[in-house]
Amino acid sequence: MTDQAGTTWDRGRRVVVQRLAYPLRRALAPAALELRGEVEALAAQSQGQRDGVTELHRELAETRTEVGSLRERVDELQRRLDAAEAYNVVLRDGLEESRRLNLRVAELVDVVTELVIPLHDREIDPAALGRLRPDTL
Repeated sequence: MTDQAGTTWDRGRRVVVQRLAYPLRRALAPAALELRGEVEALAAQSQGQRDGVTELHRELAETRTEVGSLRERVDELQRRLDAAEAYNVVLRDGLEESRRLNLRVAELVDVVTELVIPLHDREIDPAALGRLRPDTL
């Protein structure tokens, strides 16, 4: 008998709960359905962002590889520039030595001219002397 009474009691409570829950569910169901749709949209958006992050990681790895390659190229160019600068120093030293030797040859030519040709026998145009630089006279 207890089983029947317990069963009736439980059934009664269930009916009361259903009757009270129905208006509550009716009021909250659209919001729950809306929230469920938003959750699905957010899940899809989250997956899209994960895919985007994966793509960015791949691009970052490629960029790092390119940067490494560019650094190697810059290092090679720096070595070539250093070698060119060292060669430039050697060339400048050679140029200065050549200028010094040319000046010395000019001085020797002047001395030989003084010794070989007497001053009164020379035919020197004064305008030609005026065109010479002062350091060669």
